[in-house]
Amino acid sequence: MATGETIGYGLAHGLLLFTVTTLIGLFSTQVGVNFTPLTWIFLPIFGYSVSIGLLSAVNIGACGSVNLPLVARASIFTLGSVVAFLGISSLAFFRNFIISALPFNLQQSFGVVFATAFYMFWAGLYGGAFGTGFASSCPKGS
Repeated sequence: MATGETIGYGLAHGLLLFTVTTLIGLFSTQVGVNFTPLTWIFLPIFGYSVSIGLLSAVNIGACGSVNLPLVARASIFTLGSVVAFLGISSLAFFRNFIISALPFNLQQSFGVVFATAFYMFWAGLYGGAFGTGFASSCPKGS
């Protein structure tokens, strides 16, 4: 698989996770639900599911058919990176760098959501790029 395709799949992962995190933040502020538990429950499941879908396309492109056990193992990179980056984004030290870059009127109302979405973008990028490498490997005989 070419580097451009790997980056493309990583960007797709990252942008989807960024968008969904932002939508969860909008939902939680509109309804008044706590944002953090929603992210810890929903984002790992969503990230893993999306990763299986995107990496299945990678596997079809590389091997001609889907090897679901291989794709499921390759998707663990996205799951692990989502959990790791959620942990990083929950630390005020790392979150405050992102929040301080926002306009002052958004810092209080949407700062935590944007900081979490920022880290989810990177989680998707890293998880997608690593998973693409594994999903594009074909077993012998394929």
